[in-house]
Amino acid sequence: MFNSINRFFSRLFRKRNDGLNFNRRRKKVDFGKIRYILVFVLELMAVIALAYGVVIAFGKQVECSNSSMEPTYKTSDKLLVNTITYKLSSPENGDIIAFKPKSNVNASYSVKRVIAVPGDTIYINNGRIYLNDELYKENLDVERIENAGIAATPITLLDDQYFVLGDNRNSSEDSRFESVGFVSSEDILGKIWMKYPF
Repeated sequence: MFNSINRFFSRLFRKRNDGLNFNRRRKKVDFGKIRYILVFVLELMAVIALAYGVVIAFGKQVECSNSSMEPTYKTSDKLLVNTITYKLSSPENGDIIAFKPKSNVNASYSVKRVIAVPGDTIYINNGRIYLNDELYKENLDVERIENAGIAATPITLLDDQYFVLGDNRNSSEDSRFESVGFVSSEDILGKIWMKYPF
């Protein structure tokens, strides 16, 4: 019995000595594992940043709040906006844009089609649009315009003025009326590129 107690204490004492032994070999740092973890973390951060950038650039969502864009888009359709394209180029005839009417930051975004761009002369006669003294050719079937508004006489757009119309021409509040007027580039959120869900 005395021997077993003695062995117990000698083992205990040896373990304590091992724990206090400063001359034992230190474990080597595995730089391969550290490099792997760092590369993984950096790749993960890059993927998150890229996903965030894509959502910001192409995933901004607006709602078509009324019937002014029928039949292209219906009331309450969710639309995705490309917010990058007009930082690289300017709106063109036929583009559908989301914008704040009259720089009203409290208003919801309005969705309309660009008909005329800076430098163009536009007027509406006998229910039809004339752009630079030529009949405006459209890729969709639209009804004749009953109210020409301010476009009853020719208007030449100045720098940074865009003339927009809804596709549902007789049920649209657009550039023909003072409440919307001409749209400037600083009021444009971006170009509508897709309806959501797809």
